[in-house]
Amino acid sequence: MASYTIRDIRPGDEEQLGAAHVAIWKATYAGMMNSAKLDALRPRDRIERWEQIIARLDEQSSRGVRTRCAVDTSDSRIVGFATGGPPRDDNPPAPTELWSLNVVPELHGTGVATELMTTVIDREASTYLWVAAANHRAVAFYRKHRFELDGTEKFDPLWECLEARMVRA
Repeated sequence: MASYTIRDIRPGDEEQLGAAHVAIWKATYAGMMNSAKLDALRPRDRIERWEQIIARLDEQSSRGVRTRCAVDTSDSRIVGFATGGPPRDDNPPAPTELWSLNVVPELHGTGVATELMTTVIDREASTYLWVAAANHRAVAFYRKHRFELDGTEKFDPLWECLEARMVRA
């Protein structure tokens, strides 16, 4: 069983975050998103995005945005990441949004996703999130943490993916 620590992301993490991001998405979203775009996704495509996120950490933190990563203690490899903060939607159903939660598949079921999630959102706060509607494993995970589908869906034209909203009151 892997041992891990949860910490803030920081300068120097960009390459590992980019590699983890792509590996997680390819393993998780196959068959749920545009397969040609997903197959073409490379770590360098995500590294630039992570560079931008890390460059704005102070600004984001001042707005209540928290981004954390999980690091495998045996090899210092980033194995997951999460971001939570104020809603990004107009007319949100809750004052907090879980923006992202991603963990490498080999650590599913170990508790790392739960720990990541609770470091970026309050365990009891009213919160919502968007999940790929076809990601039944994720929907079950969020239900275990008292999130429920509220019937709201949207189509992400970039990734050609149907997303469903889940809310924890």
